[in-house]
Amino acid sequence: MFRIQNQSDGKEQEFQNLAALLYALEGEEKRCLQLNMRASFYLFHLDKNEEVLESMELTIPSQEDKEVQELIGEFGRKGDAKKPFWKRSKSKQQPQAINSSNSNDSQSKTSFSTLLKGLIWWFPVLLSLASIYLSLETLQLVKTQSQVTPKVETVVTNQKADVFCRYFISSYFSQSPNLGDYLSEKLSIDDLKTDKVTPVSVLLESQEIKGDTTLVTYVVNIKEAQDHVSSKRLTLAVRADKKAQYGYLVIKKLRLTAYP
Repeated sequence: MFRIQNQSDGKEQEFQNLAALLYALEGEEKRCLQLNMRASFYLFHLDKNEEVLESMELTIPSQEDKEVQELIGEFGRKGDAKKPFWKRSKSKQQPQAINSSNSNDSQSKTSFSTLLKGLIWWFPVLLSLASIYLSLETLQLVKTQSQVTPKVETVVTNQKADVFCRYFISSYFSQSPNLGDYLSEKLSIDDLKTDKVTPVSVLLESQEIKGDTTLVTYVVNIKEAQDHVSSKRLTLAVRADKKAQYGYLVIKKLRLTAYP
């Protein structure tokens, strides 16, 4: 039996007899002539146990224009000839390299398959954990909102007092003549003297009820001379009074400070 191995790509072919080998090599020679190229091969003569009897290296087409049969000479006709030890070792190294490459490819495929199976198994687990995390976050958000809501209600509990104070603030900063209608008997207009300015915005900061007295604090943006705008914190103490023109009266002096 004969075997040839292409030196360029490692491809191997086997033939049962010398005639089949010669026919294949002549076909390769014609192909190389058509493509204007050369090809090199290892030739192996094997016994029934596939032990190498002899080997040689062949390059076709020959530079001396020799026929393939002439190039191989007596190769394959010496059934009892044994090839030298160094050639035998060289011939065996090529299949080992190929087998090593095939083994590495097989290991790579096995590793990829294992990784893919692991990802498929872990994906539902990770999805479940993400769902649980989102549920806990939503529950915590609902609890937080429920705790904040009562604070908002305490700020707007006494809406009537808030409306009264806003009317008063407008009259106070404009120093309106009817400012006395907002004051209790303990206060006079002289207690509320201030420079005339224009309120730009009035924001409720806090509201606290102590008995029949409501303490209301606002942040007021006022426009002063030359269109300069500044922020003030204004705290009022008011009390409901049925006899009052607006239903409430300011019962203490104002507390006006810079903000913040």
